[in-house]
Amino acid sequence: MSIAVPAPSTLNFLAGLFAGAGINMLTSVSTGPPGTDVSTGKIALDSALWVVAAGFLTWAAHLFQAAERDADLYIDRDFSEPEKQEIRQEYLRRALRRARLPLAMTVLALVCAVLLLPGFIRWSGVLGG
Repeated sequence: MSIAVPAPSTLNFLAGLFAGAGINMLTSVSTGPPGTDVSTGKIALDSALWVVAAGFLTWAAHLFQAAERDADLYIDRDFSEPEKQEIRQEYLRRALRRARLPLAMTVLALVCAVLLLPGFIRWSGVLGG
């Protein structure tokens, strides 16, 4: 049984995109035209959620990368290819169990961040804004 886990580099790339989205949101609002109806606090919260999602995804990527490294340290040259694959899969299974929390928190932060995007919610009726 093979586990399909994205490569740590892919997860780190996505984390960079999420962090960039949050930072870009802050800079575009701070340099944008005055008179917008969205408060700076709401934009800051949304931006922070994007960056938090990036942090959780980076945490998950670190766990998977550590599992790959540990498996490579354990594997001996004399192991057959099926044995090497089995060891790598076992380390990835362990990492996946540990990575459930950061992955779930990433999804939660992303869902909240997308819902907070100014075009998706009418801010006047929500949170007393």
